[in-house]
Amino acid sequence: MKSCFYVFIMLLLCFSCEESNMQSVIFVETEQELFNAIKNANPGDLITLKNGVWKNVEIAFRGNGTKETPICLQAETPGKVFIEGVSNLEISGNYLEVNGLFFRNGYSPSENVIAFRTSKKEVANHSKVTNCVILGFNNLKRDEDNLWVQFYGKHNELSNCYIAGKTNGGPTVRVDLKGNQSIRNFHKIINNHFGPRPRKGGARGETIQLGSSFTSMSPSNTLIANNLFEKCNGEVEIISSKTNFNIIRNNVFYKSEGSVVTRHGNYVSIEGNYFIGDGENENYGGIRIINTGHWVTNNLFYKIKGKNFRSPIAIMNGIPKSPLNRYNQVTDVVVAYNTFVDSDSPFQFGVGQ
Repeated sequence: MKSCFYVFIMLLLCFSCEESNMQSVIFVETEQELFNAIKNANPGDLITLKNGVWKNVEIAFRGNGTKETPICLQAETPGKVFIEGVSNLEISGNYLEVNGLFFRNGYSPSENVIAFRTSKKEVANHSKVTNCVILGFNNLKRDEDNLWVQFYGKHNELSNCYIAGKTNGGPTVRVDLKGNQSIRNFHKIINNHFGPRPRKGGARGETIQLGSSFTSMSPSNTLIANNLFEKCNGEVEIISSKTNFNIIRNNVFYKSEGSVVTRHGNYVSIEGNYFIGDGENENYGGIRIINTGHWVTNNLFYKIKGKNFRSPIAIMNGIPKSPLNRYNQVTDVVVAYNTFVDSDSPFQFGVGQ
């Protein structure tokens, strides 16, 4: 009898554990149902938006999942849930995931289309936006700057997304380091396709900006890897690294008028990237180096015809006692094992002198 009792208890515990790990699918068809589902969400819940157009919806996705059971906000069918009109998405909490949304035919009422925070104090950690699209989601006034995706908090991810067609000012993606809650963040920007961005003219047209000159001495530890940058022509900097200890690895820059730039900050690793030009356009650039401690290794430059600022590898000229927003001297940098194919000016030293 005692043995049977122990077996019964073990079976009961097993079934209880299975039941507690079961995901709850919550199907929503209206904005109010969506807000109620978010408000009452528990770890492991899958909040599923009905296929179709969701217009003029401002989503504040707050919640606390766990590593094993995140809370997921997902499309019924990825790519068939369209967010249109005056709409945006804000995320705060822990272990949240957004999957399969398509932003089009509209613009954001706030600074961001997608923000990893819902207020200055409420940020996201260990959260992910994946398999989403932002296409031409521009402000009505072209001279009004905004950012399409802005990172706050720590250990967040943007992955497997298609983002294209930004015409107004402001970086497409920016990592913000204001406040201790966002320093040493270890964010990941991986496996995305950054599609065409037209020439903006002047500054503030980066595809990715990591920090700012004011936080340039802070560690970010952001990873940018395995992305395709196609015709990203917003300005002379495609990626502007303005913080410390970032990794830019295994990306493809295809016919993009600009460069990867260690604009401020130190100890950036730029490795295994492909820069592909057409052998004619001198605006296609490579890597521009400023500051100290970087490793630039195993990159391929194919038919990059840029010179000076847009040379495959451009070593900037520093200025004495440089303020944070200018150009520090290049020191203690390793540039090794890079390959140049049909590129007229592989190295330029003292650029900007």
